[in-house]
Amino acid sequence: MSAPAAEVLVDDVPIPTDVRISAPRNAPEALRRFSGAWVGSWGGALHHILVVENIAADGDARVVYAIGDNPAVGVKRQWHRLLATVSGDTLTIATSIVATYTLTASGGLKASYRSGGTIVSNAALHRIALDDLTRPNATIAWTKPGELLDTTLREGGKPVRLEVVIDKPVGEGPFPLLVFNHGSTGMGTEPAWFTATWSSREIADFFVQKGWMVEFPQRRGRGKSDGLYDEGFAPDRAQGYSCDPERSLPGAERALDDLGAAIAALRRRPDVAGGPVLIGGQARGGVRSVAYAGLHPEQVLGVLNFVGGWLGEGCEAAGEVNGKLFRRGGKFARPTLWLYGRGDSFYSIAHSRANFDAFKSAGGEGEFFELDVPNGYGHGLIGHPNLWAEPVEKYLIAVGAPRSR
Repeated sequence: MSAPAAEVLVDDVPIPTDVRISAPRNAPEALRRFSGAWVGSWGGALHHILVVENIAADGDARVVYAIGDNPAVGVKRQWHRLLATVSGDTLTIATSIVATYTLTASGGLKASYRSGGTIVSNAALHRIALDDLTRPNATIAWTKPGELLDTTLREGGKPVRLEVVIDKPVGEGPFPLLVFNHGSTGMGTEPAWFTATWSSREIADFFVQKGWMVEFPQRRGRGKSDGLYDEGFAPDRAQGYSCDPERSLPGAERALDDLGAAIAALRRRPDVAGGPVLIGGQARGGVRSVAYAGLHPEQVLGVLNFVGGWLGEGCEAAGEVNGKLFRRGGKFARPTLWLYGRGDSFYSIAHSRANFDAFKSAGGEGEFFELDVPNGYGHGLIGHPNLWAEPVEKYLIAVGAPRSR
């Protein structure tokens, strides 16, 4: 940490209590645009605060860089007071941390974090008043806020609304639709993570540029969706997800119901083109997409499976549960795309190839890619479009997806 100082926690992100924003003196307007506090999430999961405290006329800046906890990759909450430079539309930190922040047309920041010259994570940040950021019990929108979908789901006799984050091209449409599904929350032992709204900047940018509407539905009890998050927990929920198939598989069924309800609601939108939709997802969202396509092939154009699986290999029943779910996708008569990273701490390549073989033995068709992710964090493959863009491009052509606009 930069120096001993008192801290205040914003959710799980510490910032120094003496953080201050000084009005830029003698700095042109192009530089003043960066001044202030910004919030977002690296990779849609790691909470991040950037406070640009001061900018000089020559573009030199002083910033506070802060992040929260991510036990899955061994990251602990921390903050640093660092020097940065502003040139044109980009602020660059190139000290102990290497990150760039580029202003977008909408007034936000598009950020990239580098290690060894390679981008290892991306984030979208939006501005927030410093007083609002440091107010006790402040509610922070770490990711792009969503809207609530009315669905046919009911729980406790009440209708259930599901939150959905929407990215789409400019215009009224209608646009071809990609429904992309989130994964789990690690081991399921961090309730604070349940309420985090998930989306992927990388997926959204890639497809919106091609003329697609991309929607990220949050399952029951996740993000701001109604209902209980109940995807196969142990009897004592504090112990996280259960390895028992009799508890885990009903949780997967519940998630499949949520996906069906979300797709039905989304297809009623006037800006969504008719016909089958493209579906995909990360981890639990990936296996769920494959299984859903087998259950409802008439609704689905194709499937993008990023590091899919329901139970991690730490569970003895992982092979049984994951294999059973993937085999359900075998009735989907069109190609699917499986994208996996080497070094995944949840699903090894050997385990994932066994799941792919189970899927094919049930009649499924697809192509399996194993890719090298920077720093060996295979589960974070989705954050590296340079690795998956080419196979996805070819896959879209193979399934007859609408051409780029």
